[in-house]
Formats: sequence, C-alpha cells, structure tokens
Amino acid sequence: MVRGECRPGRSRERGPRTMSSMGRALIVDDSRVNRLVLARLLASLGLTSVEADNGRSALERLRDEDQPDIDVVLLDILMPEMDGYETLAEIKADPALRSVPVIVISGVEELESAVRCIEMGAADYLTKPFNPAILGARINASLSAKRLRDLELEYLDRQSATNEVLRAISRSAFDLDTLLTSVIDTAGRLCRAEYAVIYLADGNLFYPAATARASAELVDFFRTNPISVDRHSLVGRVALTGNAVAIPDVLADPEYRTSEAQSIGGWRSLLGVPILKDGQVIGVMSAARNEVRPFSESETLLVTAFAEQAAIGIENARLVQTIERQKQALSRFLSPQVAALVSTAEGEQLLAGHRRQITAVFCDLRGFTAFAETAEPEELFGVLGDYHRSMGALIVENGGTLEHFAGDGMMVFFNDPIPQDDHVERAVRMTVAMRERFGELSGSWRKRGYELEFGVGVAVGYATLGRIGFEGRYDYGAIGNAVILASRLSSEARPNQILLSQRAFAAVEDLVDAEAVGELTLKGFSRAVPAVNVLGLKAAESRDRAEHEALDAMVHP
Repeated sequence: MVRGECRPGRSRERGPRTMSSMGRALIVDDSRVNRLVLARLLASLGLTSVEADNGRSALERLRDEDQPDIDVVLLDILMPEMDGYETLAEIKADPALRSVPVIVISGVEELESAVRCIEMGAADYLTKPFNPAILGARINASLSAKRLRDLELEYLDRQSATNEVLRAISRSAFDLDTLLTSVIDTAGRLCRAEYAVIYLADGNLFYPAATARASAELVDFFRTNPISVDRHSLVGRVALTGNAVAIPDVLADPEYRTSEAQSIGGWRSLLGVPILKDGQVIGVMSAARNEVRPFSESETLLVTAFAEQAAIGIENARLVQTIERQKQALSRFLSPQVAALVSTAEGEQLLAGHRRQITAVFCDLRGFTAFAETAEPEELFGVLGDYHRSMGALIVENGGTLEHFAGDGMMVFFNDPIPQDDHVERAVRMTVAMRERFGELSGSWRKRGYELEFGVGVAVGYATLGRIGFEGRYDYGAIGNAVILASRLSSEARPNQILLSQRAFAAVEDLVDAEAVGELTLKGFSRAVPAVNVLGLKAAESRDRAEHEALDAMVHP
C-alpha cells in the first residue's frame, strides 16, 4: 500500500485574505432582479458572483470560513432585517473583513447618504440606475487596491513568521521537536493548507517528525506506516527527485496511488518540498488542501524557504547532540570539569593559560613497585582497577580536577577550572575519605597476599594552568611550586600519612586533628619545609559527615 501524506481539515485560523484568480463578488440586494442584473455584469468582467438578499445573510457568508473568500461587496442600502448602513458598519468593524472593498449601489440619491457611506469606509457610492462601464471601472479599481493591500499584509505576515521561526531556531537548539513543530505550523498557515507535516528520513523510509492540524488517527497511521521512496506518493516522489513536487489533484494523477490514509484525510491538492543537507534529501515538508486548489509558485517558494530553515534547525540540533556525545565520551578520559570546559567560549580562554591559586594533591601506593615485579598482569590491572574506581569516585564527589593517573599515582587539583572558595577543605576531606576507602581495599588485598599502603601530599599556592602538550595530544594541567611541593610531600609520606604544607594546614586548622612531623628536607627545595600529618577530621566534623552519608544513603539507597 502506498502511503498518503496529508489530511485536510478546516483550519479556523485565517491569514491575510487573498483574492480568487479572477475575483469573487458578493451581491447584497433584496431585489432578485437587481441581483440578476449585477451577476450578469460581473460575469462579463470575469468575476464569480455570490448573492445575499439582506445584510445579515451577507455577514454570515463573509464570516463562513468553509467558503471561499469574498473579494468585493456590492451593497444596497434599503433592505429588510439589516439595512446597508448597519451592514457596512459591521464589515468595517470586523478586523477580518475591513479590508474587503464595499461599493454601495443604491436608489437613495441624497448627498447625505453618499457622504455617510464614504465616511464609514465604503470604496464608492453609485446611484441606481448605474452606468455599467463606470461600475466595472470602480470594481476593477477596488480589486486592484485590495490586491495591493493583500500583498502588503501577506508580505508582513510572512516576514513576521520567518522572524518567529528564526527565533525558534535560536531558542530550540536542544529541542528539535519544538523547532520543527513551529516551522511546519507557520508554513502550513501561510500557504493556507488544511494540513502540513514534516517527514524525516530513517534509511530509505520517511517518518512524520512534526505535524500541523493533523488528526490523531492519521498521525498514528503514518507512524506505523512509513513512506518509501517511489513515485506513487508525494513524499516518495520528492525524495526520489530531490525537487519540489506539486500534485494539482491526486485523483487525476496517473502515478499517485490513493491509500487508506488518503481515505482518512480526503486531500486533493498536494505540495512537497525537500529538506536538503549537502544535496541529500534528509526530510520532506508537505502541505495539503481538501479541494482541487493547486499551490501557486509563490507558495512553493514560501514552503521552500521554510524547508531551508528546517534544514538549518535539524543540523544545529544534530550538532548539539554530537557535542553532547563527545563531551560524554571525553568525560570517560578527562575529568568532568575539563570535558565540559572544552566546548565553551570561556573554556577556550582558560585552556590558553591562566594563573590561579590551587590546592594540589598527589597520592600513590607504597610497595607497588615490588608488587608489580611479582604479580601477574591480570592481578596488577585488577588491583589498579579497584584502586582507580574507588579513588576516582571520591575525586568527582568532592569536585576535584584529575590531571592524570600514572600507574599507582594520581594528581588532583582544586579551584580550577571551576573556582571553589573552600578548595583546601575539599582537598583535605577527599584525602581523608580516600585513606578510609583505601583501608577497606587493603584489607581484601592482604587476604590475597598483596602488601600495599597509601600516602598523600597536599600543598596550596599559585600555579599556571591550561593546555599542555602538542598538536594531537593535549592535557589540561597545572605547573607551579605548589604542584612540586605536593609531589615531594607525597613521596615523603609514610604509609597512611596525609602530609599538608604549612599554608594548607593554616586553611583547615579548625577542621582536622593533626600532628607536626617537623621540617622535611625535600628534593629541589633549598630550605627545610615544615609539614603536618592529618590524623583525621575533628570529632564534630566526623559526626556531621557520618550523618550526611547516612542521610544520603536513605535518599539514594
């Protein structure tokens, strides 16, 4: 079965009123003879005529959205139910009708009546009996003026709609559904389609991605019956040719095959425009009418313009999705902060290099070299995997930036790229938690004969941070005395010691219980460096942390 594309269904929203190809006039006169005479004159001018015998009936016809628009009204004054004055006032008071020209043709010859009608908005006032040539000229002039007004309104409406779509593109880069719905709704409204839809390609099949004024029944049918690429359907024909396709009447088209969908919708005239990327059809924008009223060239150009905007929106959304996937992939290799930094304008400046105070942390395993010399590769990687997973989770939890893993060692720093007022405290809390977590790991390792211990060094100071490396292989790193000092303290630390530099200890003195280890002679430092060993968090801090962990476990079991 070949799939249909569009469902008609009268839209209750009107755009600018436009004329029929030759013009359609509404004759409002209670005299059947007068209506007949005017109808014959209009026919000789190439206009279609519609008749009403009083003002109330005329207004009902003008406001009937299920009927073609009226281009000019020929209005009598003296009529039952609602006279010409009241009818004219109603027409000019209605925003949807006030642009329709009204020519009054009346047996009332008083100047006062003519002035009154002109002041109310009538295009002209002719008395009976009228000169057919003069009436014809008045009608043509009124239609010409209306045509210019309609074109102006249509241009302004299209410009406004285009601007709205552009705003939607800028607002909805992350929400493709919202963007496509805005595009197709606007395009369908402006080209006066009863129904419009955007299809996107998935392989060789096309599925609906956004619809305007579609019935739930038809949308469900399309979703479960995608359209293939062939000449038997509008979407398939557009996809096959890569060009805009207009079908004036699906029932008269020898290649078009009607389907269950067409039976549901009952459309007759169709328009389809390709959504292109690099010359490839990635989607189709279609519109339909439920009467034989082919889409014009200007309407085809209009829908084409919206298809181009849809292509931009689709590409933007897919680009954003690609960036998000890349950031997720990067976060597997980089710290989350650095992975997020890569795709921002601020990040480019930070990556170029900057100075900032940081807290640097180095930690590694004691006895790892001896263990690596005797362990099997599987054992070695198993231990490192457990160690990295446990320590890595604590780094992320405390907001640290992991610069690198180096076998059993790792370097972490705080206060960059995201500033942290409590960066020293975060670093110390992390290292204490690491030591506790390591105690759990080392207990299971000892049962397997692995003798490993843990040591940490922490220092505070200014460092230069940014992109380090060469084209094709960059890291985000820190360089400075604080980094060197933390590394040296880590090397000096005995098993299970957390050594803090003097400046680091001064920042967390109220947080930790510590013991002085004296002045240490460290490689690369000309003078001895005082340091302290963190025994643990003070009792109140430990209690608060335990309560926080217990509460977190209840909320996130």
